[in-house]
Amino acid sequence: MSSISLWSKWLLPVLFFGLVSGITGCGSSGKVPLAADGKAKISIQLPENPSETQRFAAAELAKYLQQISGVVFSVKQADGSAGPVIKLLRSGDDDQEGYSLSVRNGDILLEGHNDRSMLYAVYDFLERLGCEWLAPDFPFYAGHAEMIPRKQTLDYTDEGKITETPVFAYRKLDVAGTRTHDVEQIRQLIDWMPKLRYNVLRFAMARDDSRDEKWAAWRTALTPELKKRGIIIEVGGHGYQRFLNARMEQHTLFKKHPGWFGKDSSCRPSPSDRLVFNTADSGAVNYFLNNVAGYIKDHPEIDIFDLWPPDVGRWADCPEMKKLGTVADRQARLANRVDSMLKKIRPGLRLEIIAYAYALLPPAPGILNKDIQVEICPINQQFEHQIYDTASAGNAEYVKAIQAWKGTFQGSIGLYSYYRKQAWRSLANVIPHYIQRDMQWYAGVPLAGISCYAEPGDWYTYELNHYILGETAWNPGLNVDTLIRRFCRSRYGSCWKVAEEAYADLEKIVPIYGSIPFSTLKPAPEIEAAQKQVEARLSELRRAKTENRDSVVAANLSRLLLMFGYLRQDLQIQHARASGAPREAVLAQVKDLLAFLQANAGKGVAILTGADDLGRFTKKYGLTHQSLLD
Repeated sequence: MSSISLWSKWLLPVLFFGLVSGITGCGSSGKVPLAADGKAKISIQLPENPSETQRFAAAELAKYLQQISGVVFSVKQADGSAGPVIKLLRSGDDDQEGYSLSVRNGDILLEGHNDRSMLYAVYDFLERLGCEWLAPDFPFYAGHAEMIPRKQTLDYTDEGKITETPVFAYRKLDVAGTRTHDVEQIRQLIDWMPKLRYNVLRFAMARDDSRDEKWAAWRTALTPELKKRGIIIEVGGHGYQRFLNARMEQHTLFKKHPGWFGKDSSCRPSPSDRLVFNTADSGAVNYFLNNVAGYIKDHPEIDIFDLWPPDVGRWADCPEMKKLGTVADRQARLANRVDSMLKKIRPGLRLEIIAYAYALLPPAPGILNKDIQVEICPINQQFEHQIYDTASAGNAEYVKAIQAWKGTFQGSIGLYSYYRKQAWRSLANVIPHYIQRDMQWYAGVPLAGISCYAEPGDWYTYELNHYILGETAWNPGLNVDTLIRRFCRSRYGSCWKVAEEAYADLEKIVPIYGSIPFSTLKPAPEIEAAQKQVEARLSELRRAKTENRDSVVAANLSRLLLMFGYLRQDLQIQHARASGAPREAVLAQVKDLLAFLQANAGKGVAILTGADDLGRFTKKYGLTHQSLLD
């Protein structure tokens, strides 16, 4: 199965979201018995000559059916024998990820266009039996990340043929930041991804060849887990300097070849990694290409290779460099050289570049090879407004870039979303409806995919964002209110209503009044009104926790209370800032907030790195290190 070929058929507009999934046929024809009286009433049948992913799909189906019913389900090869079976089938081609569920002559058919979507069909089937795939099984969930029902008598209700097809071809999670990741937590993330139909996981390579590389340390353990689920492996990132920097060859490369390197503001060669190397120098480019080739040859597991410039790295703007075209033109020409080289050594590999910073807008038409994948990064998106809302000048810049790329580039264009962002410092910017509206607009452009950063340390804070993104990346037309209610019923049991209302408050308050970058600081009276709403919600959550008898629900309510406790202190700081309070008073409140977060570390709600946390938070609230000396 090709992991990459699915991109080629996903560039047509989505005209009607309801077409991507649905039920066909003549209606319900009853129930199919699965288990009763302590016995399995059906077996699981593999396709002929099953692949590793197909075997894994069957094993997952048997495992969860046993967890639900308490009985063992057998898995057998296709042999034509009689008896009701759940058939795992392949149909279609590798280019599409659609699947279907149906009943025929008493057999249940779980049919995938490729192996990965066959696994999706299994998880969809289990979800229709009552399973809820809320989150990866990170340690703080204590084994309650997902919800599996218990039913001694288990039936599947035939609703006619159910078909599912994704709107976005790729649906990525990114673990490049690795602030709280370890190999076991990423293993749990990998296990969860296909349950929400995420299909790409991105890892970072080291930006410097002298540093430890997380993917190098993890690849042996994680590659088999990714491959058996059919998950696409993406590696790379901001890393031109990984393949050409002044420290190479025992710190002599710059001295030997100063002309290979970027130029500073006075147009003199500089060894700084913050400057992009001289992509017009053939010697530098060949040296760079050779090192990229070596990396790819050493990493045959990679399906997509991200080749991005240094983060916000500056391209020389000296007169002789400007003659080479825009920054985007120069990035495109370098990417073309790399892509041509990669096609010779790894024909199936996909190369990705980003539209970001100095290269946000596209190159001149026809320069960039259309086989190269592009990801647009609206890093300064303003969450007071939808991405497409012209009331936000910042967002309008990104819309302009998206439309310019769609108008001039014929290849695959995706978007790196910031629906979970490190700069939020774990503040609960939980925005399910906002995500859906953005996703519907992206689908109409259309874009080919969506990405989002993921971090275990504050996963609980953003778990609803990840849940909604997974669902709406598959189908932006789903009813988000229904999804939220289903999520809250599973996560909060009998307290679901107060939790649902709490999440609604977060969506109304945090992006407008909280300390989210690029949200304007509101007048103090407006913040006071938000504070009153937060206090009322805190009281309701405390009461619900006190009255609740379920220890799992109580633990989840405790985490939700921590999210609101953080918001409470955040709004206090925002109010102080809006009221013109002295710096010393604001700084004292920031320190109180840090103490609160430190006291509640490791609960899945907030991340503190331990490295200059005070500096990070003083910056967040518009203070500076100088304020510590005042």
